[in-house]
This record gives sequence, structure tokens and C-alpha cells, in this order.
Amino acid sequence: MNLQRLYRLHGLVGASIVAFASFLGFMAAAEEAKKPAQILFTNVNVFDGKNEQLSIGQDVLVEGNLIKTIGKGLKADNGATVIDGVGRTLMPGLIDGHAHVAINADYGTVERDLELPDLAINSVRVMERFLMDGFTSVRDMGGPVFATKRAIDSGRIVGPRLYPSGAFVSQTSGHGDFRDRADAGYTRQAQGDLSNFERFGIGNVADGVPDVLRAVRLNLRLGATQIKIMAGGGGSSRFDPIDTTQYSKAEVCAAVEAAKDWGTYVGAHVFNDRSVNRLLDCGVKSFEHTFFISEATMKRIAKEGGFVVPQMWGISPDLARNPLMPAVKIPEVKALGEQYKDFGRNLLKHNVKVVFASDYVGVDADAERARRYELWWRTQTFDSTFEVLKQLTSTAGELLALSGPRNPYRAGKLGVVEEGAYADLLLVDGNPLQDIGLIGGTDKWFDADPEYKPIKTIRLVMKDGQVYKNTLP
Repeated sequence: MNLQRLYRLHGLVGASIVAFASFLGFMAAAEEAKKPAQILFTNVNVFDGKNEQLSIGQDVLVEGNLIKTIGKGLKADNGATVIDGVGRTLMPGLIDGHAHVAINADYGTVERDLELPDLAINSVRVMERFLMDGFTSVRDMGGPVFATKRAIDSGRIVGPRLYPSGAFVSQTSGHGDFRDRADAGYTRQAQGDLSNFERFGIGNVADGVPDVLRAVRLNLRLGATQIKIMAGGGGSSRFDPIDTTQYSKAEVCAAVEAAKDWGTYVGAHVFNDRSVNRLLDCGVKSFEHTFFISEATMKRIAKEGGFVVPQMWGISPDLARNPLMPAVKIPEVKALGEQYKDFGRNLLKHNVKVVFASDYVGVDADAERARRYELWWRTQTFDSTFEVLKQLTSTAGELLALSGPRNPYRAGKLGVVEEGAYADLLLVDGNPLQDIGLIGGTDKWFDADPEYKPIKTIRLVMKDGQVYKNTLP
């Protein structure tokens, strides 16, 4: 081989090596570009949603929308965002297990003066305020919020993860039958459109197994993550006494079977023993309110893996000041509240899984005041700030997971700070295990300022790995 040819060969080999090295560099850069962004929280005390003690001096690495690593002295990739917690508490985003996002107006106003766009527009503000208050997931238990959910998930508006039930399903004369005497459909002779509650998709009056099945299946078709039925009377409604049992066993079981066929479950508005036990016979999993049940029934709920989702202000002495309460029902509600004042403590005694609920309809300010009052009031009725925080986080996350394949958020757990969980996180001044006020709890309800004000001690709100609020100095 002559020298000239040898030089050419060496040149080709060298060029090949350089080209291959460049290719490897390109591939590495491409892989780096594809890698999800990282956010590293340093020097934080972690409340994980499950344990009563904080984990002191931890680092938490978020990659994309999930928590990647928890430990001490963690390192992040070049270009990662680093947030020094300076000893603040990092905790899971809060979860409201029973809200009504679209109907933050009194029933009379909804019926007489509103159109569906009014509810949709109002939902945007309600969702934003939920998120700014640290609620990163909300389970809506009745109302037209499917479009709101789609808008949040696509990034068109800001708000928590939303678990919609669609229109709550009620029998004639049930808690979801809001027809007044002048409305068509109030009597069998008067036919036609029933009420704004049905026209807007807030509720659906359904009688008999075929009609119940149709109502449930319609909600599932529209995107319901769980089904809501009305199985008893109510305190805020005019025509259904609190003590009543609603829906026959055949109707309840039909609703449960239809939900099961779609891999999800039924939650029921209910108050008394007879109703709850009928629901349990059919396999209902979530019991909304349930204030007036016996300890024997509590034991059965716990044994069968059910959840109780009560808004505890329902047995507060301050309830009588609620302008939405029919005056005729206030004495009965006050008497029942006194009779069942140990309701919360008894639930814990019998190991019932309890989930936080605000469950308020009314003007925006009243809804937010009620939610913040509810945080504080639960610490009084359960005698444990830790228990209330669990109800807001890990236990609520378990309930949301019951939606199975209908759960739109299945890449990680909700309500916990652990590796592989969703990066739905709050950074809070101080220790909320010692002071519920750090996440907004207050003993004032109707005496509170009606103007919405941010909770200053919630410094940072992250949902799905994105920071939506940051007031760190």
C-alpha cells in the first residue's frame, strides 16, 4: 500500500470517527431535550399525607409531572429549577371530595334568573380560586362541569383536576327534585320541561329501573368519573323531609350495576340508617353526609370498605345562620346536630374512612367562607388536625382512585408525597399539623370578610408538575 493511499484511508477512518461522535452527541442532546423538566425542592419538611410526623430536612425532586426522588442531598440535572424551602412544609395538594363547582348561586337564582353560560363562566372563577387555595383536585357531585374539566385539562383555563358526576340522579319527590308548584311536571297532568336544574344538567329526575339506568348511562356517556344518586332527604330542600328513604332497592342496585359495568362506582346523598343499609346491600361505595346513622351502621361501612364524605358544617350550630336554609327546617336540623354531635368521633372510633367535603352552594364568597370554616370546624369535630389533613389528602386520594378506568389521572397517586406520585404539591409557612389556619382554616363563617383574599401562608401551589402560585421571597 503506497503512502498516498494510506493517508486517504486514515482520513476516511478519522472522518468516520468524528461523524459517529457527532451523531452520538446529537442523540445525547436529543435525549436530553426529550427528558422532562426537573424542579428540585431543597430543605423542606415533608408531610406525606399519611404520617403524623414531618420528615425534616428533605429534598424532593420533581421530574415532569411526577415526584421522582425524596431524600437528602439530592442533585438535579443542569438547567433544573431549584427552590429552597428554607424549612417550610411541603405537603400534598388538597382534595375536596364533595363540591358543586357550577352552582355557586342559590337555587332560586338558578331557577329564575340564570342561563347555562352563567354557570360556565362562574365555574372558571370558582376553579381558579380553588387552586389558589391549595386544592389541586375536586370531586364534583352534581352539576354541568364536563366542559370545565376539558378546558382545564387542555390548559385553556386554570383549575384543579376535576372529577365530574354530571347530573345527580333523583326520584320524584327526592332531594334532586327542585320543581316548584308552578313548574311543569309538578303533577302528572302537567307535562313538559321540568326545571332549570334538569335543562342545565344539574340534576335528573328518574323513576323506575329503566329511567334510572338511562340517567346513569347518560352521565357515563358524557364523561362522569363516578355517579351521584339521591337516596334520602335534605336540610336545604323544600319538599323532601330529612328522615325519608329514597329510591327502591331495585333502582339503587340498577344504578350500581350500570356504574360497575363502566368500572366505576356510585356515591349517594344519604342521612339515615335505613337508607345507608339499603345502599350497602347494593354495593354503593361512597356515602355523602350520613350524619344521623348509628354506630352499628358505621361499623358496616368500615367492614365493607366504604367512604363517608360529610361536610361537617351540616351539624354546626352556625348552620342556622345560613340564608339558604329553609326556616321551617332549622329547628329539626339543630336538634339532630345536637343529638349526633359525636358523629365525627364515632366515625374514627370505628375506623371509617372519611374524606373532606365543602359541599356548598351559594354566592362565591359564601362558598369560600364555608370551605375555610369547614377546615377549622373539622378539627373540632374530629379532635385531630392530623386526621383532617389525611381527609384532605391521602384518604381522599384513595376515594378518587375508585373511579378505576374512568379515572382520567392514572399515571400516579394523588394526595401523597411519595416517589411516583403526581407532583401536586403545596409549600406552606410553618407546620399545618399544628395549625390548620396555615392552609386557610378559620373559626369565622358568616362573620368572615366576604371579599376573596389569598391565603398568604400557602406560598407555592404546584399541580401536575407546574407552578401556578409562587409568593416566595
